[in-house]
Amino acid sequence: MLAAADPRSESPGETLTRELILRCRIKPPELQLEVPSRAGHHRLDFAWKEEKVALEFDGKTKYFDYKPTAEVLFEERRREKALTEEGWRFVRVEWKDLFREQEFKSRLLRAFASRPGR
Repeated sequence: MLAAADPRSESPGETLTRELILRCRIKPPELQLEVPSRAGHHRLDFAWKEEKVALEFDGKTKYFDYKPTAEVLFEERRREKALTEEGWRFVRVEWKDLFREQEFKSRLLRAFASRPGR
């Protein structure tokens, strides 16, 4: 695990998500990729740029510890809408999803398969 450590992981949840991606034998994503949209520049936790698939780990800290929850939800929704307009597809996971390996893998593979032009 130490050999696979990456300082770009911003939380233990992101670290475990990345380890699960590797265990599922899905090609490694880019971490903390900055992507432009009409609403500005945004960082994606995990991104497959060619496929335009984003995987976001949603822990409670992001929604409750730094700003009022309603503000965080509004900003997150605005960000996701702008990136969806750019062709990005999102898979959102939380802690419980990291312990359902087959379901996690299926959700991510479906996002890859839904790529326009396939």
